Amino acid sequence: MQQLLNKLANSVIGGPDDLAGIGEILNLLDLLEAKDPSFAGNGAHLEALRKMFNHIILDESQDRQSDWLAIQRKVAELCDNGRDQSAAAGQPFETVCEPADPGFADAGEGPTGHGATEIFDPELVRDFLEEARDHLSSIEMNLLALETDPENLEAISAIFRPFHSIKGVSGFLNLPDIHNLTHHVENLLDEARAGKLKVTEQVIDLVLEAVDILKMLLDQVKIALQDSHPVQACWAEVEAFCKRLECLQDTHGAAAEAATGGGSGEAVEPAAPHGFPAAVDTAGEPAAAARGEMRTTATPSPSNPSKDPTLPSRTKERAASVRIDTWKLDNLVDMVGELVIAQSMVLQNPDLQGIKNQKLQKDSIQLRRITNEMQRIAMSMRMVPIKNTFQKMTRLVRDLSRKSGKEVALAMHGEETEIDRNMVEEIYDPLVHMIRNSIDHGIETPEERTAAGKNRQGTILIAAEQKGGNIVIDIRDDGRGLDTEKIRDTAVRRGVISGDEQLDEKSIYELIFHPGFSTKDEITEVSGRGVGMDVVKKCIEHLRGKMEIFSIPGQGTQFQFKLPLTMAIIDGMIIRIGDQRYVVPTISLQESLRPLEDAYVTVQGKGELIKVRKNLMPLIRLHRIFEVEPRCHDPWEGLLLVVNEDGRPYCLLADEIVGRQEVVIKSLGGSLGHIQGVSGGAILGDGRVTLIIDVKGIVKRYKEIHNDISDAA
Repeated sequence: MQQLLNKLANSVIGGPDDLAGIGEILNLLDLLEAKDPSFAGNGAHLEALRKMFNHIILDESQDRQSDWLAIQRKVAELCDNGRDQSAAAGQPFETVCEPADPGFADAGEGPTGHGATEIFDPELVRDFLEEARDHLSSIEMNLLALETDPENLEAISAIFRPFHSIKGVSGFLNLPDIHNLTHHVENLLDEARAGKLKVTEQVIDLVLEAVDILKMLLDQVKIALQDSHPVQACWAEVEAFCKRLECLQDTHGAAAEAATGGGSGEAVEPAAPHGFPAAVDTAGEPAAAARGEMRTTATPSPSNPSKDPTLPSRTKERAASVRIDTWKLDNLVDMVGELVIAQSMVLQNPDLQGIKNQKLQKDSIQLRRITNEMQRIAMSMRMVPIKNTFQKMTRLVRDLSRKSGKEVALAMHGEETEIDRNMVEEIYDPLVHMIRNSIDHGIETPEERTAAGKNRQGTILIAAEQKGGNIVIDIRDDGRGLDTEKIRDTAVRRGVISGDEQLDEKSIYELIFHPGFSTKDEITEVSGRGVGMDVVKKCIEHLRGKMEIFSIPGQGTQFQFKLPLTMAIIDGMIIRIGDQRYVVPTISLQESLRPLEDAYVTVQGKGELIKVRKNLMPLIRLHRIFEVEPRCHDPWEGLLLVVNEDGRPYCLLADEIVGRQEVVIKSLGGSLGHIQGVSGGAILGDGRVTLIIDVKGIVKRYKEIHNDISDAA
């Protein structure tokens, strides 16, 4: 209670030109009102205070200076009431509140000293962690932009503001290490904004290091929150880093002062008043998010906030977004999927279809349209742009290029492509592995590139686009390309293949996915341990995706991920085998055909083969895999589905194709979840359950059966 009151008092010290903190103050009032019944008794004062703020926000104030003074007096009255209540409870206000100046981080000490810090409001801390992560991502991107244009004051301000927001909220939440660190970084950036400190590579490196330290501190807070323990202090480490920042400021400050003749004629932008950021401060957002309310971010004009024409519209945008728990969203999507299935079962009921009623038919069409639209909207709620994941790679490329001594630039395309939010984190590690390999194995040194007639700086492109029901992600480099001879020799030396085994180019590329495989002669800090590519492939397959490699010697390599847009729904081809129906994901299909009789051949030791355009493909009889009686035993009477697995084509024999349909994936549960060749189930419109085929599992099962037959022969 006392900390909240003190935060409220500090928040109104600023003048009337600081509007971005008003949302924070209003959230603090709501929080105080909710937490303390006696404070809620100040209803008339609170209502009057809210009206004053609304006048300023909507620019309806006749005398903003007078109104702001009235606000300060009203807040002082509320804080006095709070102090009186604390004293009456035998808990002196001064002994527990924050210092009057929230910038207590000057000495690296917070209100709790150097020991562990108790978390007094877990909900606020959870929201703070999420907001802080977003801020740090923004900071990294703007830092890398600033590195290319050190004189860009807009970029400096864009870095300063998130640090200021993190500082403000961390002080409010009693997280002294985070507050101390961000306070010192903020001071450094403030001098850069004022022109007193030149932005150099050393400055960029230190601020990036501060970002890494903050990530570590946030992880500690997250662990403490999960375990319901106090946050352990890292005072010594933070203080040591802050000393480095101060040393840098002193060194650069003295140089700048000498260069400007003492700096007396230089205009310095003052730091933002306590409680108010320079432009955007989200310090109050966690309080709103904890109550499940709508949130909005105000961005007043830096020149004259009171005349900002966007202020009225900003107020109306409070309903622009809402934060909800992810499990609620997942449950909603599941229920909408169930609704679509139930609707389809009802409308395909033979008894209902036998009713010849025009109004019923019209209402049925309307019901189908509404449910389909509901499903589309529900699924779109799970979709997020892949931009944030791509942007994280920028920092990775910068750091790895320095470690490897190479010059590498990252280009991005299609960042706005949307993907299921459940897949976003899953594809992060594969992208990291691919980029590490591209820099270490693919991109040459500047000297090698110059000798080959290339630009000294190599380029890595990551691109995303939606194709049908899939998202395609490409990672390309303009390096040396894959050396098939070296890959093959390494595979033979490691016993992956025999020396006399003949492989085509695509099959040789597939060898790099073998566990522990690496063509690197020596282990480096970047790669060479043989760990990575097999993990990448397993991760992509876990997401029901596929991966392909394309390479041209001397020109570069392209790795392509093809993934379903969402983990909840797949686009599938429904096939029939005997009395059973199965779904084959279209992402696995290349084509379907009915072969001629003379295209069927058998080869001793290789089993049944189908000749498709001069290529011999193994024939997999699905009815044997699933142990059902087919209608068609001869391939030329049935239908073949051509799939590609492990770089080789295979033909799946089915009786017929029923149709193509998007189906909602259902788990088979723990006891049936590991059946080879089956990835899940789906409920079709007639209410019958069908199995979703896992092509990789089918091919693996076929190879096992084929080997058993060969051994027996």
